[in-house]
Amino acid sequence: MKDATELIKALTGLAWPLMAGVALWRLFPLIKEIVRSRGFTIKVGEAELSVQEVSESLIRTTADLQGRLASVRAPAATRVLDSVLWVDDRPENNATEVAQLRALGVEVTLAKSTDEALRALARPNRPFDAVISDMSRWERTRPNRTAGLDLIRELRAQDDPIPVFIYATARALALREEITNAGGTGVVGSSTELFQLLRGVGEFPTQRA
Repeated sequence: MKDATELIKALTGLAWPLMAGVALWRLFPLIKEIVRSRGFTIKVGEAELSVQEVSESLIRTTADLQGRLASVRAPAATRVLDSVLWVDDRPENNATEVAQLRALGVEVTLAKSTDEALRALARPNRPFDAVISDMSRWERTRPNRTAGLDLIRELRAQDDPIPVFIYATARALALREEITNAGGTGVVGSSTELFQLLRGVGEFPTQRA
């Protein structure tokens, strides 16, 4: 009987993270489209809201879900994730994730190239707790298919221990071992996994106990 009780408790604890994950998966394409849209209104019940109002509400709700889902298996945080540097030559691709992080109280600074990122990281008293980077981007007028890996190698050559996460395509996932060996902290292809890794660095400001 005791074993059955413990099993029920365990399953109950897993129920809401599973439902939250399904909700995020179902809502994500809609959120992407809403964030990119502007200039018209939609009806929600008896109210007529602008797309911006709806998108902001969705961002806040899904950000809270992302944060709580990321916290399920995360160890007790000893610090707060105050600020991240996000490196991508097409920042519009990450608009939803950036908005969610900001809704969780994280300051997000954008950089479009490795050089721009290194300059930001070289500033005195830099505020960043982690770096998120894509793998492939245009740099110095030409495509660099290993830009994220190059950034990691440059930082580790400078003995910089800042956590660096590669958030990219299946191709980057195939290079997981090479990225890890170069000093990368993690490689992910989904926002849920990314938020879990970030939560491992520190607690989201709006969800501090």
